[in-house]
Amino acid sequence: MEFGKILKVERTRQNLSQSDLALKLHVARQTVSKWENGDTYPNLDVLVSLSEILNVSSDTLLKGENNNVVENLSNDVKKKKRYKGVLIGIGTVLAFCIVILGVLTWGRQTQNETIDRINPFLKTQTGYAVMPLSNGKSLKPKDIFVVDDPFGSGEWLKTRYTGAVEKDDHVAIVKHKGSFIFVSRLITKKQLPAEYSDIWNQDYYPYEKNPTGGHRIQPSSSTWGLPFK
Repeated sequence: MEFGKILKVERTRQNLSQSDLALKLHVARQTVSKWENGDTYPNLDVLVSLSEILNVSSDTLLKGENNNVVENLSNDVKKKKRYKGVLIGIGTVLAFCIVILGVLTWGRQTQNETIDRINPFLKTQTGYAVMPLSNGKSLKPKDIFVVDDPFGSGEWLKTRYTGAVEKDDHVAIVKHKGSFIFVSRLITKKQLPAEYSDIWNQDYYPYEKNPTGGHRIQPSSSTWGLPFK
């Protein structure tokens, strides 16, 4: 006997109309009618509820020839597995993205040069900085404030420039991405853009820790982010 016929027999035995059964299952009456006519089949969750409402075992509902509900249930289980796999995949991708964003954010906040270099959200910039004088000696790595625009915006970076820096040749052009410096070299006064010309008359100002706990602070009392002396 087909599933629809078995369902109708068991429903009638319980003195339930299609509407009564539909109400108990929280489905439309037409849905029950389609089950009994063999047009559609219930999923696994509904089959369990049917067994409880009709007071019969699932085997009773599934037995008989030409009973396609088993195949339908098998497909339903496969769909749920695929759906679960998709959810796990999406969750894994989201978790990976969150971790990557966390690492990139941490790298920016701590000025990690390696992370900033590969950060796709940072752009390569060209700025200008007053270099510390070396007094005829090779310059050791120093913190310099790199001005990235004529309004004085910029950040402290660790320069790797090791050449000599003299009073008449103490401004450098710096190409960087975040805290990572691609290249820095000294330039002449003529090579300095006019909108940055005030930098030439300034002296190097050393890095100071932020007393409020920040990583680095911009020098104060300066139009360009560098103090006049």
